[in-house]
Order: sequence, then C-alpha cells, then structure tokens
Amino acid sequence: MENKKLKYIVEALFDKPIDDKELLVNRNKELEYLNKIAYFQPMGIFGVCGETGVGKTTTLNFIDAENAKKLYILITEKDSKEVIIGDFLYKLSLLQINSKNKKIRKLATEARNFILNEMSYNTSYGGGVSLAANVSYEKSINNKKRFNIYSVKEYIDILLSLLIEEYGKVLIIIDELDKEKKEEVLNILDSLKSVLFKENIITIVSLPFSIYREYSNDRMRWNESGNLENIFKDMVYLEPLTSEDIKKMILKRIKEYPDYFEMDALDEIATFSDGNPRDALWIAQQVVLFNTDKNKITKELVKKGIRKIISQNLNNSLSFTDIQKTILKELAKEPVDRTTLVKRLEKKVKRQTVYTYINRMKDEGIILEKSGILYLPSKIKYYVEIL
Repeated sequence: MENKKLKYIVEALFDKPIDDKELLVNRNKELEYLNKIAYFQPMGIFGVCGETGVGKTTTLNFIDAENAKKLYILITEKDSKEVIIGDFLYKLSLLQINSKNKKIRKLATEARNFILNEMSYNTSYGGGVSLAANVSYEKSINNKKRFNIYSVKEYIDILLSLLIEEYGKVLIIIDELDKEKKEEVLNILDSLKSVLFKENIITIVSLPFSIYREYSNDRMRWNESGNLENIFKDMVYLEPLTSEDIKKMILKRIKEYPDYFEMDALDEIATFSDGNPRDALWIAQQVVLFNTDKNKITKELVKKGIRKIISQNLNNSLSFTDIQKTILKELAKEPVDRTTLVKRLEKKVKRQTVYTYINRMKDEGIILEKSGILYLPSKIKYYVEIL
C-alpha cells in the first residue's frame, strides 16, 4: 500500500478524544442529558461514568454550556487534602490569568503567585538543610506541599464569585479522575466539595465504573443514606457501544477509504472490542501495521492479528490452573448463570471449588457478570481458543 494512504489510515485510527462532532457515535442521548444538567441545575457535582476507553473525555468535550462559562480543569497533585485544593486553585487561576475582566485577572494572578510562593517555601523547607540535626527525612517529606488551607479556600470562593458575577453561571469540568483508584477519587471530590458547592456552580467529573455501581446501590437503598449521595447529585453512565456503532465509528474515521476494511473484518474488530472504542481503534490500527503490504483488510487478517497479539500479551501476563482452564472453556461455549455452570462441571470439579474460582476470576476481571449471567470478555475468549 502506498505510504500516503497508510499514513492517513493509521492516523485516523489513533486513539484520542475527538473534537469533530461528525465523528461522534451514539452519545447524543447522554450529551442531551448532560446539557440539561448544565442548563437547568442550580448547583452540584455530577458524574460521567463508564469503563476506561468508553469515551468519557470525548463526551465531556462536547457538553454545550450555552448559558455558562465552561472551564476544563485537570487535577494532578493529590498528596493531601490541602494539596488537592491548592492544585485546583492553581489550575483555576491559570485559566483566568488573561481574563478581560480586570478584577478576575488581578485575583487570578495573585492566587497563582500565592500557590507558587507556598510551594517554593515548603519545598525548600522540606528539601533544605535542617537547623536541628535530628529532623528526619520523613518529617521533611511530610512538610512539602502544605498550604494555608483557609487562604486557599478564600481565594477560590472569591474567584468563583467573580466568575459568577461576570458570566452568571460556571460549568467546571474535571477530567481524568477515572484513571485514579476509587478511594483517591472520593478523597479528591470530598476535598473539593466544600469549595464547589456554590449557587450557579455546576461541576461535572469523569469517574470510574466502580463508583457508579456503588452510587447506584446507595440511591436504591430504602430509608437509608449512602456515602456517595453526600457528594454527587446525579450520574450519567456511558454504555459500551454496539457492534454497529463500533463499525460506524471506524468507517467515519477512514471516510476517504471506506472499502479498506471488509465488513466481516469490521465485525471481528467489533467483537474483539466488547463495545469499547479504545480497544476497537487499537486492534484496528495494530492489524493495519501488521499488514502494510495489503491493500485490503479481511476477516482472516484481523483474526490472525488478534491471535498474534493475544499470544504475545496474555501468555506473558496470564497463567491458568487446569481447573481455571476447565471453567473458562465451558463458559466460552455460551454465557450461563452460576448454577448451570456448576452443574455442567460437577463431574469434573467440586461444586465449592467452582464457586471459589468463579468469584476469584470475577474479581480479576477474567469473568464478567450481567443480570446474573456469567460471560467472558472477548479478549479472554480469544485466549481460551488458543489454549
């Protein structure tokens, strides 16, 4: 294949958040609801949840805050509650340091300098020569990145008030929290809740699926308040894309060469992805790079590429016992409930052993469960096929 065409296809399949709405696939319903939250809700923290790679950042990018000033903030410093709030103030200040509003610009500059001075003082204190010989390294580490929390909160409160005065309403989007562990995410949001819970401030954050599951359980409890309800007002869950959506997404991206992938090759890519756009783009790009001498990608080329990748990656990271292999091979035939699976295997494996292994492999993400039905992720199914 000519290099110009190949370069176009590989770049089109590169996994990154899109900024062209024409490339967006099947997120209109979620975006419509998020736009309603931004427009109608008076205040509060709201979540966008889903598995990693399902398109949370892309969805956040397309929220249309027509009646609000939209601010995009990435929290990177997470050492402590003080540091989290200090980092939020620093990022908020940077966004407003060139504001046309003199009051906002002046306060943003002052707040940024305050944080930088605090960081400089404390880092130098922590890493410098101590006056007392017995001051340990551990103590100096603990003194790094400490802020006067009351001053930080006051800066945030005044800056947000000025922004509300200027724009009427402010939409704050905090991304990348879905990359953190659940405990880290809750620590960050619990730290920020006191400064963000303000009239005409709407905050929307990306969250891992584990938090959505716990939040849903909290909401469904009868006459009992859950922990997450104290932080979140509502959550939007991004479902995995359908196979048709995955195929449409790829075809939209390579629109100049729509016949490059045969349709059954796209079917195989969609099956491998389990509805995850990131996985679909990754495997499609890998197959292209494996076959740069081909003018068209067939189903067999995709299957060959998947087997190669599965062998290289999972063989080096997974090892199953004979009992695990027996369970996985049975489950690869068709999704079933636990009772049926145990019944099918009881002549080969003890009942309690099957239940123990099912729970263990569920915790590791090797076996999935939905509405009481056990099934294998497609990557594991491909792996089982080559065992």
